[in-house]
Amino acid sequence: MSRAYSRTVLLDTSFILALARSHRQLVNEIRDASIGRVRLATSDGVVLELERLARNGKFPSKALAKLALTRLKDQGIEIRETFPAVPNADTGMLVSALGDRDRLDVATVDYSLGETLSKLGINVISPRKKGGLTVKPGLEFP
Repeated sequence: MSRAYSRTVLLDTSFILALARSHRQLVNEIRDASIGRVRLATSDGVVLELERLARNGKFPSKALAKLALTRLKDQGIEIRETFPAVPNADTGMLVSALGDRDRLDVATVDYSLGETLSKLGINVISPRKKGGLTVKPGLEFP
């Protein structure tokens, strides 16, 4: 049986850590906020950033990064390869979002990244402080 997904949601490092910090499940939160079936994915740059934090971060960040990596693995989040020349995870997220042919949303806490993506027509998902998620629709071009 094949699964038809209506869109893909790319997860940013800040979003993954924010949900881990508040003990919220990635898959459940996003599926509750999204319309239709979604595929969850992140970039290899995000995974590398989490691995670096898990090795070298200070105690709170280190523990959260380890928890986040475990959740990514346990929940079967797709890891997408980015270009080797991409300087950081945010740029990788932007390149992936713009280069993807599927309907795509990006989940992030980073305000400036969210604003940039929204202006480019990409929906941005971010967590609310008291639970749940908010979806900011991307601007549509005529």
